Amino acid sequence: MVGAAIWEREIPFVDLNDEATRRRFEEFLVKAMRDAYGKYLGGALNVNYLGMPGLMFYIDDEAGPLLEILVAYSASSVRYRVQLLRPFAGPPAVERAIGLLEGVLRLFAETGGMGVAYFVFVPGRQLVPPRTESGAKRALQSLLLNNLVFLFAISILVSYLAYVTLREYAPFALLLSQVPLMLVSHKLVPWMMGDWRIDRLHRYVYLVGLRMPLDKYQEVVSKVLMPRRYEIKQKIYMHSLGRGEEPDSDLIKSVLSEYDIQPNDYELETRKIDLYGIVERIARCFGTKKMPPVYLSNVVVPNAAASGVGWGLSSILVTTGLLSRLDDDEIEAVLGHEFSHIARHDVVSFFLLSSAEYLSRVFIAMMYWPLFATLLGFLYLWFSLTVLFVLAKFVEARADLDSAVRLGKPGKLASALRKIGFRHIYLESRSGGRLLAWLRWDPHPPLTFRYEKLIELSTRGTPISPWREAIASCLRDLARSLSAAL
Repeated sequence: MVGAAIWEREIPFVDLNDEATRRRFEEFLVKAMRDAYGKYLGGALNVNYLGMPGLMFYIDDEAGPLLEILVAYSASSVRYRVQLLRPFAGPPAVERAIGLLEGVLRLFAETGGMGVAYFVFVPGRQLVPPRTESGAKRALQSLLLNNLVFLFAISILVSYLAYVTLREYAPFALLLSQVPLMLVSHKLVPWMMGDWRIDRLHRYVYLVGLRMPLDKYQEVVSKVLMPRRYEIKQKIYMHSLGRGEEPDSDLIKSVLSEYDIQPNDYELETRKIDLYGIVERIARCFGTKKMPPVYLSNVVVPNAAASGVGWGLSSILVTTGLLSRLDDDEIEAVLGHEFSHIARHDVVSFFLLSSAEYLSRVFIAMMYWPLFATLLGFLYLWFSLTVLFVLAKFVEARADLDSAVRLGKPGKLASALRKIGFRHIYLESRSGGRLLAWLRWDPHPPLTFRYEKLIELSTRGTPISPWREAIASCLRDLARSLSAAL
């Protein structure tokens, strides 16, 4: 039967390198299609499309054959094709199929089709994260980090009071008021987000992970792990690390079986990470004897951050989500990026950039107030802030290059970005997505650009000047993205 229309798209950076992952991907896809279409899934066949293995699904409805859905894959990407078999069936069926496919592919790319629950241990530190026990910290964090409306209201109130009391000096006073916060940020950020201090005597982080199919994972987490997680963690710790012994698989399985989590329900992962040793190696590569304090935040979102204006007033924050997703070399490459921010005093650079933008905006608003209150004012505001964030992207691109040059692991930083940033990669792969990433109010360049640049460095060698290379490559890619979108 000749199809009425075909929709086709390739989604890059989906890691399907080994046979076990490809087999799990096919099983995950078939299950998702069966759950979505039920009796209307007419069948599924293994096929070969453009030299790539794949699956063909036949979708029916009450009137007969409706869609052919092809999903083919390589080691690093997935291509799907949706063919409408009845010309007058209408677009909703195709839109539903495309939405289902893209949701399934994103979920698999981010999780590998499995859910993982981790117990995190830092020997010598308390088991329950201190931030979890502190009601004051939880309340303050909720207000300052999770409530943008509150933050916006506070900023409006402070600005209003400043302008009422100080008049024309208010802009300068507002900027100067940020200097003390900048100087204590290396203590403020760990106080807000840090759970465990990592130092020479408490250098190791142990991860005990339970990897399960997503449906089983949701059941185990909701019924057992969430209500009993600290109790389980206490038992594992007291019978292993609390005695100076490594936690072994037999012990962990024995403890979990007490809570009706059987060995055939999960795959067990255990890791020992010398986080302090990783930071020591990076410090040597950056030529500093001043080790910034390192804090571990028990947050599932993979992230790392540097705060402070220089080596003597700085700190590093790492989340457990980052440790669980990356290997040691990838962790080192990511933290090398953060060390670059400290070495180059980027907190000060960002402050000066944002201050220049703010003062110029205030000056123009005062000089041309009638025009500034119209649509032209909003266009100027958009343009001014967009330029600010494009300049900030130069700084972040240079930090990538600094990490690559100092540590010699551009490929590891690239693989780390791919693992923790697939959602950005997916959005940037859509039409115009890369240009929107360049223009968004975010200091980071498009993740696809960062990945491609690091892969390029791994094959051609490191640049002589990271600053010059970062600015030139950012401008070239911004111009190419703009040209492709027009």
